[in-house]
Amino acid sequence: MDLSKFTYSKKDSRLTPKSLVHQSITQNKENCQVYETSGVSSAYQKPEGILSTSLIFVLSGGEKKEKDFLRELIKQREFNSLRVVFMSEKGQGLQPYQMQEKWEQIQLTGEIKIESQLFHLDTMDKVFLLSDVDEFYDQLEKIFKGNQTDVQGRWVVSNPCFEIWLYYCYLANPEKDLGCLKTEPVTTRSKKMKVLGNTLVSGGLNPCLAFENMLNGIEHSIAYYAEDDNRIPVLYATQMHEMAQYLVDTMNRNANEYFEYVKRKEEWREYMKR
Repeated sequence: MDLSKFTYSKKDSRLTPKSLVHQSITQNKENCQVYETSGVSSAYQKPEGILSTSLIFVLSGGEKKEKDFLRELIKQREFNSLRVVFMSEKGQGLQPYQMQEKWEQIQLTGEIKIESQLFHLDTMDKVFLLSDVDEFYDQLEKIFKGNQTDVQGRWVVSNPCFEIWLYYCYLANPEKDLGCLKTEPVTTRSKKMKVLGNTLVSGGLNPCLAFENMLNGIEHSIAYYAEDDNRIPVLYATQMHEMAQYLVDTMNRNANEYFEYVKRKEEWREYMKR
């Protein structure tokens, strides 16, 4: 199939069966940007009564852990209900102001163009902008003082970094486990957080396994959530529980896909222990 002629639109009401999904991974070497998406056969029409596949765009400040956490939804090997297009910048990620500029352009045109593919947005789609607090506080403060009323694009900020969300997927005692971060300089908190994660959990804060533990992460993240007067999460707080809840709810709208996925993984591990 010629992907250059493919246009994705929620109004087309198409669903992607696994047999018709194929990966299209492109790299824009000039801008060092990494994009991953899935293609769908334009000849496939969704049968009546089946939910449309939700398409989520994630603009991420980090390119590694965030992408690994969402890997199952990027590759779409197990899920029909949800598909993620991931955007970041290779090597250094994207700063908040760069993500905000991209989102404003999307709002202006109603479209996202990725190489030869064109994606149209409607109210069923979401855009999440993932950012750490650490060295970007001033940028976030300026952005958050602007208009945050749109329901389609959502900032998801973690303090000090995305690893605090991974921590909550496994554990829930930040004051005890991560107390030393309070005296750590702001500029090195994220680095320290990543080191601590490797000592607290056997095998480290594995983002792929954390995907299976989202319900724990949601519960723990909510319990420790707080934000300052600028609506920016305080230390040990992350807004990832909001994004995770959206992911779980969306997947479970189609025959409890997320719960069934977790069940299969658990059963497989039990089988391997025999």
